Amino acid sequence: MGPPPPMTSLRELRDEVRHYGVRSTLYDVWIRSLNRLFFYRVLCGMKATSPHPEYLGLDPKYEHGFVAPARLEAIAVAPEYDLSPAFLRGAFAKGDRCYGLLCRGPGGEDVLASYGWYSRRPTQLYEGLDLHFGDGWVYMYKGYTMPAYRGKRLHAVGICRALRALTDEGRNGLISCVASNNFASLHSVTRMGYRIFGDVYLLLAAGRSFTYATRGCQPYGFWVQPLTPARDVSSAKGFGKQ
Repeated sequence: MGPPPPMTSLRELRDEVRHYGVRSTLYDVWIRSLNRLFFYRVLCGMKATSPHPEYLGLDPKYEHGFVAPARLEAIAVAPEYDLSPAFLRGAFAKGDRCYGLLCRGPGGEDVLASYGWYSRRPTQLYEGLDLHFGDGWVYMYKGYTMPAYRGKRLHAVGICRALRALTDEGRNGLISCVASNNFASLHSVTRMGYRIFGDVYLLLAAGRSFTYATRGCQPYGFWVQPLTPARDVSSAKGFGKQ
């Protein structure tokens, strides 16, 4: 759940002020301005331990659950799913699983209407920056809903049903992160039951990278491994592995 797309007009700026207020809009403009000079992110670390009941209902036409690799590979040949063979190989090699909502297409074929990926191991956030988190937690990433199925809350339903399935398996819950200026995503995930526990700061400039995890991230083993060797950045308190 990355940053929002760049603003392209004054109208978008006015809309953001109307929806989120002047203070939040100024913060967003500040973050976007910094990113014209170098890569800078503030990621809100968050957890969910129980699904919101509002998002557990699902039209019976949808099949749901963790999709078997062979079945997923057969479906994902369509380019619109954005699931390349290389991505699938890497995800399966890590032991990651895809929770999908499936239905039948007009020709009787499987349609992966919405999906999300779930990992128990460190996962790449950006090129060369890996997110780490504690045992017992599962990281949700790469959520997607096909355009024809949007507006039905399938993304939220998929996350909440996956959360219930994972806690039934004995996992603590879900770990995720959202860019601090992506107000729409923050609002969406908090409605699903996610709660923010801390922030991670990322800075890439002049070929060097720096990461900082706030104190609230420590109980969850939540930190981002920087590009540069640990000895170059860990001397400053809070940088590198916590």
